[in-house]
Amino acid sequence: MTSPVSLETAALRSVAAGTARLMFYSLLAIVLMTLDYRGAYVQRVQAAAGSLVEPVMLMIDWPFQGLRALSAMLASRSEMSQRQAELEQELIELRAGLSVVDDLALDNARLRDLLETTERLDYAMLAAELAAIDLDPFAHRIIVKRGRSDGVEVGMPVIDAYGVVGQIEQVYRHSARVILLSDPDHALPVQILPNGERTIAYGSGALDRLRLTDLPMNTTLAYDQLVVTSGLGGQFPSGLTVGRIAQITRLPGQAFATADVQPTAAMTRNRQVLILTEPIAVEDVAGSELNDAAVSTEEVEQADESDTAADDERSGVPIDGEPEP
Repeated sequence: MTSPVSLETAALRSVAAGTARLMFYSLLAIVLMTLDYRGAYVQRVQAAAGSLVEPVMLMIDWPFQGLRALSAMLASRSEMSQRQAELEQELIELRAGLSVVDDLALDNARLRDLLETTERLDYAMLAAELAAIDLDPFAHRIIVKRGRSDGVEVGMPVIDAYGVVGQIEQVYRHSARVILLSDPDHALPVQILPNGERTIAYGSGALDRLRLTDLPMNTTLAYDQLVVTSGLGGQFPSGLTVGRIAQITRLPGQAFATADVQPTAAMTRNRQVLILTEPIAVEDVAGSELNDAAVSTEEVEQADESDTAADDERSGVPIDGEPEP
């Protein structure tokens, strides 16, 4: 059995040993701090340890860094692809807008030309918009949005701003079918200027060619001479432009020479055409001018009377001629 004295002695020894260790560690810490302050040994150890640990850290971080870079690249590629698609869509829309603007400008130019044509011709006209085109390659016909309700009749000439297009072949209530000059079934009496030769222009089946097949072999026709309607037959008025001579052929042994005419009308580019309905009566025009002149004369006479009355008032003479009291 241990005595109390031995226990107390052991406790004192333990306390003394702990105090001694504390003092030792404190002294060691002071010495180490002094040495670190003078020689910076801790920083050197930290640098060395960092140099050893850095490759390991880089090796561990490399897969994550690669994944982040790949993710950023894919996101950037997706964003760039989306932006490219948006820019392409904007470009298409802009080009479509420009084409619409160009198309409208061409339509405005054609409408101005049609307006000038209506001012040059002494004919009542109907402006007609193109509705459809015959898909048969051997039948050159179009449908226009004017019909019987507008006063359109079979045989009426159809022109544009540059020349004769064709004539009305069939009339419906609100539309009409037009046979073009180039149709093989169409024939038109024409006259070549300036020499005045008369012949028939036949459709060739090609939109850019008409045929003159009944020319004498000694004809004096030349390239680029103007071909106009002759007025014979009663359907077309005389003097409407048809086309220009493009080629003259004289084959040995043939009775007649032939020529090709290039139509001046815009066969494939028209959206609006003019239908000639009837000539404007010269008497009506003259009568309207006489009426205008009569109205102008009356206005002048009334103005003279009012001026005379004003002068009489200023001079003290009453309008009815009686002196003032």
